[in-house]
Amino acid sequence: MPTATAKPATGEAATVKSVTDAELSRLLETLESAVDLDWEREKLSIWKRFHAQQSSPGGFRASASPRGSRPAPAWPRIRVNDALRDERLMLLHQLAAVNFNLNARNLRIPNIRCNYGTGILSSLFGAELFYMPEELDTLPTTRALAGDDPIAALLAAGVPELSAGWGQRVFTTAEYFKEALAPYPKLSEAVWIYHPDLQGPVDIAELLLGEHLLLGFYDRPDEVRAVLALITDAYISFMRRWFEAVPMRDDRSCSAHWERLIPGQIMLRGDSLVNLSAEIYEEFVRPCDERILAEFGGGAMHYCGKADQCLERMTSGPLMRLVNSSQPDLNDVDKLLEFTVGRGRILDVPARHEALFAGRADRGVLLS
Repeated sequence: MPTATAKPATGEAATVKSVTDAELSRLLETLESAVDLDWEREKLSIWKRFHAQQSSPGGFRASASPRGSRPAPAWPRIRVNDALRDERLMLLHQLAAVNFNLNARNLRIPNIRCNYGTGILSSLFGAELFYMPEELDTLPTTRALAGDDPIAALLAAGVPELSAGWGQRVFTTAEYFKEALAPYPKLSEAVWIYHPDLQGPVDIAELLLGEHLLLGFYDRPDEVRAVLALITDAYISFMRRWFEAVPMRDDRSCSAHWERLIPGQIMLRGDSLVNLSAEIYEEFVRPCDERILAEFGGGAMHYCGKADQCLERMTSGPLMRLVNSSQPDLNDVDKLLEFTVGRGRILDVPARHEALFAGRADRGVLLS
């Protein structure tokens, strides 16, 4: 999964465990003064022209700073586990990259999210939260459901309450983010609050079921199909409530995610595709992904590892508009280009892999 791309702020401050109202206000005022709204608005126009397949020889570089950078002020360091427990620290943790990017004046979109890890949706279904050891300083996940027959247990339980697990914390944090930024008009416009990591239906199914999912595709296909439909229902319900809390911007054609401007509103995850054939993807997974994209006006797919076997089907309809492959070196580059750029879609890859696309990135290739 892509990680934060911003470098530490110049003169990064010491790690903090709490923050006073006065210090929080000072930091937000510092960011407000750093916002150049003319540039932030121009930046969105540049991204939209890229989405429209405008020529971008050598690839579209999100790190480019056409207006020149300036040193970023010091910013407190917040550890992940501390941010998980305190929404004020969560806000400062998320704004660290915003501080860097506003001062770098690059093409990255200032954005923040309720960053509670990959297990948000699985936690609604009763999966046990698993916090990572403090020294790893990384996000939590969930354990697979216990019991001999988690497939039957999931189907018997039905659609979960949105307030279960991490659910209520996510919505409470989103409201706090909006309230904290509201007194700062430039920040409120420039900084996007983007949707939390709900993964995708098949990834959540694997988190919940573990090896039972892979066996179930063959031994219990109807029940697995029902589980995926159940997870899709929960995903859609969660995102409907999310967009009530954090409405889509006036131009509903695009949204922010991972410091990019993506076409559409949803960034699905398909990391589990590395284990699946194209046929399993087409029969079980793609219908669920397409339901979500259709509900919210299209979007994008992220996957780690090798999943090029699914690409032809993944982008065969009009709703999948961007594919983020975090390890393109493990994939067939010809397929990556043919089934994304060749179909008028965006291919998003880490800039460190730009050599793979030398001479072939004249349009539609995002070097993130």
